[in-house]
Amino acid sequence: MIRAIVAFLAGVLTAVQALLIVAGREGICLNEGCEIVDSFPKLPPLYFNIAGCIFFFILFWCFLKGRKGSDYWHQFAKVLLLAGLAGEAVLLFFQYSIVTAFCSYCLIISSIILLLNILCGVRQLFTSVTIFIAVFAMLSTLELKGVSSPDMSLDAGSYARIGEENDGSQMYLFFSETCEHCENVISIIDEDNRCNIRFNPIDRIDHFSLPGSHRLSEYDPGVNTLFLKSLDIKEIPVLVAREQERTVVLGGEGRIKKYLTDECLSRGESIYNETSQTTGSSYAYIIPGLNQQNEGCSVESDCEEDEADQQSK
Repeated sequence: MIRAIVAFLAGVLTAVQALLIVAGREGICLNEGCEIVDSFPKLPPLYFNIAGCIFFFILFWCFLKGRKGSDYWHQFAKVLLLAGLAGEAVLLFFQYSIVTAFCSYCLIISSIILLLNILCGVRQLFTSVTIFIAVFAMLSTLELKGVSSPDMSLDAGSYARIGEENDGSQMYLFFSETCEHCENVISIIDEDNRCNIRFNPIDRIDHFSLPGSHRLSEYDPGVNTLFLKSLDIKEIPVLVAREQERTVVLGGEGRIKKYLTDECLSRGESIYNETSQTTGSSYAYIIPGLNQQNEGCSVESDCEEDEADQQSK
């Protein structure tokens, strides 16, 4: 009966999470890792929670039927639990190795599945742990890389663009709609802009307004998050400008504004020369000191929260 109760409560938990997502509310999570992890899968988090809800209620039904004397339902539930733990092994490896951030809600679900395997007996526990270790070990032998090359396409992470597509320079502005510094940078871009600028959010956004910009059909914020992680950049806004002979990476509201003003908004030749070559870097030119005078927001938390913390201090 304990197994049925645990499965039922897990089903209720995933159902509540799904309802919160449908209502546009913040889901159940104890850290910022949930938002980061949710930005990577192709399917929205709602679908995963619906699938989890169905999974746990099927287990609940199987455990109830098994109490009536039919061993078939118990065996079927055990097979489902083994499959569930194998799936959790893949998700946990993804969070550990690829995203390098853990979702607390996902860990709760994984713990529930492990608990149900434990409640099914020692043999079930041994089998489930063996499968978990085997899946995790096999994945560890694969060379799975995130975004780490300047040659990969950041276009997949672009939510919108402004300017005409061309074979010349390409700019990518990494931002968040909760970051005031990002909004200040975007606000200076107007109809006089002569550059091809793509806007790459680090999370899912609900609103973006810039006259003259074109909304793109699909975008993956996970591409942008991984790209910044590969450069060990922890603050936004960040501007990546790919030119013919160099790539410039800029951080901080002031520097980005100056670069855009010189390169895209003013007339005549650019006067922006604050670049220094970094030996061993995959980028030709990188601006040192991305964090300038609190002109950026943390990638892993809302800028509004950061500013509130600073004011409280």
